[in-house]
Amino acid sequence: MTRPSAPPRATPRWLEAVGSSRWIVLLPFCGLLFVVALDAALAYRHWPVVLAGLIDEPGHLVTAALLLATLLPWRACALAPWALAGSVLLDIDHVPLYSFWPGIAAEGGGRPVTHSLITAAVLLAGAAAVRRWRIPLVGLATGVLLHLVRDLASGPGAPLLFPWTEAWVRVSERSYLALVAVAAVVATVRLARSVSARGSG
Repeated sequence: MTRPSAPPRATPRWLEAVGSSRWIVLLPFCGLLFVVALDAALAYRHWPVVLAGLIDEPGHLVTAALLLATLLPWRACALAPWALAGSVLLDIDHVPLYSFWPGIAAEGGGRPVTHSLITAAVLLAGAAAVRRWRIPLVGLATGVLLHLVRDLASGPGAPLLFPWTEAWVRVSERSYLALVAVAAVVATVRLARSVSARGSG
């Protein structure tokens, strides 16, 4: 006789750990303010590449966290750590770009061709081919897409459709900040509902 499978978790473990604390709902707006502060620092002056990267990477991480908190179902929270990792690991491709392989950059810009949808597609293909790596690879692919959300609003944008075209895709920084602000609002509502449900449960 097989045992019935457990129902999917309604909330992630980390949210259960904080119980009914009301302070958790402030995290999305703190994240929004943090992103705004980072962008202001980047716009303040021209930073050396390494310092600019150190300022920018937390922006990628927080942007990814806000969008995951907005869009990712709680039952799929196992993807979140991998997605957060992917949202910053994509920039590893800057190491060969600035050290020994300048040709990896797309024509007319300073970002490697791996800053494109093809990277996410390769990871998703791997997830389809290797079942035991499905969650990590889908999570990393999600992180790549979330990384590109921020990159589209900075510098030259990204060669999103490489190798079909090396044309750069860019959106305005206002559009990006508006998206992050909406994500902060939606994430706050989701967290408030979850905390309220646990407090009354």
